[in-house]
Amino acid sequence: MKVEFDINVKADDIMNYKFYHKYHSLSGWCEIILGLMMLGLGVYAVMHQDTMSLTFALLALLFGIVFIVVIPLQLVTHSKKAAASEQFAKPMHYLLDESGITVKMGEDEAHVEWKRVYRVKDTGRCILIYFTPTRANIIPKNEVTDKLADIRKVMTDGIGRYKV
Repeated sequence: MKVEFDINVKADDIMNYKFYHKYHSLSGWCEIILGLMMLGLGVYAVMHQDTMSLTFALLALLFGIVFIVVIPLQLVTHSKKAAASEQFAKPMHYLLDESGITVKMGEDEAHVEWKRVYRVKDTGRCILIYFTPTRANIIPKNEVTDKLADIRKVMTDGIGRYKV
């Protein structure tokens, strides 16, 4: 069985990948917890200025804002910048068959065997095909809705249900 389809990866799809990858890991959750703790500590320090310094309170609030607001904004900015790059300007043609995944964009073509696929994740919006713990191809589900079942079947047959 083989499945062929064309996709265009947009900024929202890249953002979905970045947020999924960031906040489905221990370090992502630690950043959220640390940010909330720093915000709470900063608010507590402002309310109890008689026992805590204002400098400490402001630093705690600053670090909390960095973890809770600035880092997610950076992910959004990087996603928009990546979507505007030449890499995502042209549509990508995918061919999934029993030998692996072939991706063609313009004149460039790459083939990866199923045994080299690290894992496959479904974010709800996209299918992420990881080749390393940090590098993945993004397949937006809204562009392949009619072929979704076939894509899942080929992937499950190729890499096994434990990686999908």
